[in-house]
Amino acid sequence: MYTMRVVLLVLVLLPISACSAGISSNPSEEKAKTPKEQEKPTTQMASTTTSPSQFADTIIKDERSGIVPATIEIPAIDVSTSIEAVGLKENGEMAVTESFETTAWYEGGYKPGEPGNAVIGGHVDSRNGPAVFYKLNKLSKGDEIIVKNKEGEKRTFVVMEKKEYPWDDAPLKSIFGYSPASSLNLITCTGDFDHSARNYSKRLVVYTELKS
Repeated sequence: MYTMRVVLLVLVLLPISACSAGISSNPSEEKAKTPKEQEKPTTQMASTTTSPSQFADTIIKDERSGIVPATIEIPAIDVSTSIEAVGLKENGEMAVTESFETTAWYEGGYKPGEPGNAVIGGHVDSRNGPAVFYKLNKLSKGDEIIVKNKEGEKRTFVVMEKKEYPWDDAPLKSIFGYSPASSLNLITCTGDFDHSARNYSKRLVVYTELKS
């Protein structure tokens, strides 16, 4: 069993233009300029930016790209199974798979391999015994997770750390939100099982990053 409530964060970016030769640290000291004086810096700037930098391509290029995951392999705990794309349930929680042997990728978030936190969840157990992520807590720093799409293209991730959180108080932004790193976070249940609520008290998150 596993669920994780996702809060949709809308970040409003306010573009601020501050690249002007006419801006000083103290606006009151700025003197009025004639139209010709205002045009002059623009003309000079244009004449010095006609040739692109020889380093332009290497500065702006980011070759990382994500894939739509279809399978996942975790050799350290003998996991090799398929991945289903899921969204959110009506109560705002990440949906789960009906099968206890497959995993779920939150398709409303990021793709494995691109900048951001991709999330894959899996059940820890069922009434009949251990499920796909039963041994997830056995992973150690440096263990590898291999994710492939239907065409066989793969992305390999390395375990960085693992943490436990109360089921209703996990840091959703750091698990599901944007990150400059290409991260893949694995989620399952842990802690004590509440039979009346049919829910575990905690969630285990294994944080991994794309292998360079």
